[in-house]
Amino acid sequence: MPIYYSLRRIFPVLFVLFVTACAGPQMTGEDTSALTGRAAASLLARADTHVQAGQWEQAAALLERALRIEPRNAWLWHHLATLRLRQGRYAQAVSLANKSNSLAPGDTVLQEKNRRLVEEARQAAVRS
Repeated sequence: MPIYYSLRRIFPVLFVLFVTACAGPQMTGEDTSALTGRAAASLLARADTHVQAGQWEQAAALLERALRIEPRNAWLWHHLATLRLRQGRYAQAVSLANKSNSLAPGDTVLQEKNRRLVEEARQAAVRS
């Protein structure tokens, strides 16, 4: 019996992660395992759908809502930084990527992604 109840609680999270992984090109990747809550994972998946549809503000609103639930989730900050970069809000993208880095001192994968994002944002800002 205890195994059934454990699986019943974790199945929705695994389902959301599976659906997100199968949805095609998206903002997520190996980072989805860093999400700790089902609500934040669901909001991230919904934000991804809006990003794919080019609905930037709706996606940003969902990411900001996820961050209110998990304010110390460095990957969520990175996703919002990525979205702001796509929107051409370069200074904000840099600031959000730096916030992400401050929350993930040992996550070298995330820090590298943030470094590249900051570099891309700075180059884009110079070009514009």
